[in-house]
Parts: sequence; C-alpha cells; structure tokens
Amino acid sequence: MNIDAVSRIPLEWPHREFSRFVSAGQLDWHVQVMGAGPVVLLLHGTGSSAHSWADVMPRLAKTCTVIAPDLPGHGATRGATRATLTLPRIASELDLLLRELGITSPAVVVGHSAGAALALRWLLGTRNRPRAMVGFNPSLIPPPALYMKLIAPIVTPVATSPRVASALASLAARTFLVRRLLASTRSALSERQRARYTALFSNPAHVRGTLEFMAGADLQAILDDARTLTIPMTFVVASRDAWVPERRLRRVIARALPLAHLVGREGGHLWHEEAPAAAAALIRNVLESELD
Repeated sequence: MNIDAVSRIPLEWPHREFSRFVSAGQLDWHVQVMGAGPVVLLLHGTGSSAHSWADVMPRLAKTCTVIAPDLPGHGATRGATRATLTLPRIASELDLLLRELGITSPAVVVGHSAGAALALRWLLGTRNRPRAMVGFNPSLIPPPALYMKLIAPIVTPVATSPRVASALASLAARTFLVRRLLASTRSALSERQRARYTALFSNPAHVRGTLEFMAGADLQAILDDARTLTIPMTFVVASRDAWVPERRLRRVIARALPLAHLVGREGGHLWHEEAPAAAAALIRNVLESELD
C-alpha cells in the first residue's frame, strides 16, 4: 500500500494488517482479504464498511478465504461518482474487483442490509455466480418512517454536495446523530463498535457516498428480476430490527423469492455484529452444505 492509501485507514481500525488497495475500473478499492480456502465474499450495508464484518472474518478465515471490500462511496474506497452509485453499476464494478483479485467464482456471497440487495443485483448479471447466497436483514422493503424522518430529507443533490457533506460529517462528529441512528437499529453494540461508525461518519467522503448510495437503489426492480434466480438463498430476519421489520420482510421474501430459506434470530438490524459467532457458523453451514 502506498502512503496515501495507508493514511485512509486509522491505526486502530480492525484487521488493518489485512487491508490492500486494488485499482479496478475507475475505482480504487479498499478491501480486506484473510484466510485460505473456498472464497466467501462479504458485502456490508449502507453507511458501513468492511469493519462491519470485523468479528465474523477471523472465524471464517480458519477454513475460508474471506474478502470484504469497502463498497463504492464508503470507507476508504475512492473514485465513485453519483452515476456509479447505483446497484447495477456497483455490481459491474464488483466483477472488475474480483477479476483483479484473481477470483473466478466465490463459493458464497453474503450481504447485510443494502449489501444483500447488491448481492441479488450482482447475481443477476455476473458470470462469477457463486453456489449460494446468505443475506442478513436484507433491505428489500421501503425504508421505515424513522429513515424518512432522519435521512430522506437530506438525500438530495444539494445535500450530497461536498460542502453539505462536510457540514454533516462535522455535525456527526460533534453530536449524538450517529449514536441515535445506531440506537434505531435496536442492536446491542459495544462502545468500540459505536466508535467505528462515528469515525466513518466524521469523513465527508463517506457521508456523501452513503447519501448517494441510498438515493440510487431500486428495490422493486431487483425483486422483479430476482424471481429468475435459482441458487440456494438463506436470509436471516432479526426479531428486533426496526429498519427491516421481520413480518414485512418475510412477506416480501415469500412472494418474490419463494424458494429462499428464512431463519429467525433474536437481535436488531446489525445482528451479525451483535452475534458474530452465530453469523459465522450460519455462513459456514451454508458453505459446507453446498460443497458436500
């Protein structure tokens, strides 16, 4: 890694020693790669980064090669524009990243929240189709009222300008904005986990990318197209998730992806961060069942 790239990653950032920067297409990706064996691709949700998988990765890396990128507009990945922050474009860029990493087909793709929606869009267009997909609290329904109250009013061309993104990053660093958003997930996070999100939202580039990414999702188109997918899918739905309510999510998945396997768990929207051992075990079980 060059000096400029290294400076993007705080010294205390989890698994910093496994970070690398990969130029693919128009993006300079930050990606963490750990372990050896069948490839598991981990895609984080909106407003997060590869750090979301910090406690899941080493558990999987005992038997797998784990790849966790910062998605375009997030974390330390650079080069995204508003035009590229749509799920179809990110899916295409993801294929370029995998090619640069020398990955032909991951064994399993795992997505959390909007990362699960991205995984579905990627599956629809890639030639590198994996054997199975796992989704944690997938964002496959319209945003809840809390989203509309706190976030939607600022997802505009004005709000995503560099000046306003900088102002929002400054506000997030000095107020309880991030803490309030995390509380709304109804997940029990440690202070260390909360501090990582505060650090991310203190970065204007991350704030701007997050806002533009949220503005570029077309969930209905994904659900309509996903009916053609036949690979095994497992979705975890958490009982306390206020962002993707369990009852509504179950109805949507049953209608759009009737062959998918649904697993209920106790927890909030960031269940995989609350229960990393259980999350890793579920992924490993899916992987083993598909490799048998």
